[in-house]
Amino acid sequence: MNAGVIWRALRIRRQLRAQERWSREALLAHQQSGLAALRRDAIVMSPFYRELHRGLDRAPLDALPLVTKPMLMERFDDVVTDLKLRLKDLEAYLAALRDDSLFAGRYWVSSTSGSSGRKAIVPSDIREWSTIIASYARANEWAGISASLLRRVTMAVVSSTTPSHQSSRVAATVRSPFVAAHRFDTGQPLDALVESLNALRPDVLVAYSSMVRVLAEEQLRQRLRIRPRAVNCSSEVLTAEARALATRAWGGAPFEVYAATETGGIAAECSAHAGMHLFEDLVIPEVVDAENRPVPDGVTGDKLLVTVLFARTLPLIRYEMTDRVRISTRSCPCGRPFRLVDAVEGRTDDVLRFPGVGGELVTVHPIVLEHALDRVPAEGWQVRETEHGLNVLVAKPGSGFDASRAREAVLRALAQVGVQLPGVEVSTVDAIPAGAAGKRPLVVARRRD
Repeated sequence: MNAGVIWRALRIRRQLRAQERWSREALLAHQQSGLAALRRDAIVMSPFYRELHRGLDRAPLDALPLVTKPMLMERFDDVVTDLKLRLKDLEAYLAALRDDSLFAGRYWVSSTSGSSGRKAIVPSDIREWSTIIASYARANEWAGISASLLRRVTMAVVSSTTPSHQSSRVAATVRSPFVAAHRFDTGQPLDALVESLNALRPDVLVAYSSMVRVLAEEQLRQRLRIRPRAVNCSSEVLTAEARALATRAWGGAPFEVYAATETGGIAAECSAHAGMHLFEDLVIPEVVDAENRPVPDGVTGDKLLVTVLFARTLPLIRYEMTDRVRISTRSCPCGRPFRLVDAVEGRTDDVLRFPGVGGELVTVHPIVLEHALDRVPAEGWQVRETEHGLNVLVAKPGSGFDASRAREAVLRALAQVGVQLPGVEVSTVDAIPAGAAGKRPLVVARRRD
């Protein structure tokens, strides 16, 4: 436990709670003042931004150049605002990390899994880390869970136990007299995980979306016997079928949380379950198409650009994330001033591209395959691109499963988007393979040199 972070996070959470009662106009004014301060600080303290934004002092946000993950990591030593932070030193620190020790006694450092390419490394000072903790506390509170001296919360976090993963670092930080946070690795045998959860009986279950589905199946089979007051899922697509299974298993809908290592919490559901509220007082989101043009609400973008208002150690201004986000055209009855996210498609998933009937390349988004396979009676599924087409992995299929019917469903879905692909195989497996951070994407493209 780091008492300094806990008390700072509680203070920031109180501030965020007040901001949730703002008008939309007050929120937008807060964004503009926060953005102006971020840009001033970045230009003064970061050689990278001083160069990137030269001559753009008066330019609006949408006229500033993008920052991609490769740019960020290639120029890391120029992006950061503390000369003590050198990439080679942080990489060595993370390689040796076995506990919750800080870099140089003052920085919490997290890294992404690198499943989509090079890892991103994100250092945070105490103010930034406390804000990240507060963003997750907001998501928990919206799910009906709040800790206090009078009511201790037992939390089970089923994700990655790699010390450098943000979920591990957050769990280590919040472990306190208020929160008993226990981490479980998604890669451990399912029987052992179920046994541990039955013994713990957590108040809150936090897990990757694919694992929520697996655990819901175990609950419905009465092998898992827990009664969490809230189930939070993140890091992957929460499919409609997984949501329905979790609702049946635990008597209430799960709460979806949208977060990233680079930003902390980005959006979360409230009790109305009308969509995920964007944390627009912490992050300015821009949903854009493949050419970086803004898309209207109600249309799914090709990527998301984020500007993190509280980031100073590693400033992020128009940082590119490959998530495909759709902003809702509706508002939530709860009255909060934040816009809603209808869907985040393809979190950790790959986009597939195949020749169409006319020879042109056709993009196949994961949602196409989700519609085809989400009702397959099984613990889970994953589509993997092979040299000759697609291999559909189906984990522990139940009664009524028909491999040929699943194959035909995939072929029909592909045909509807203009792809004729004869090479589709269906294989049954004991478990869906996980990546480096324990995530199980729905779609995995073949890596090409």
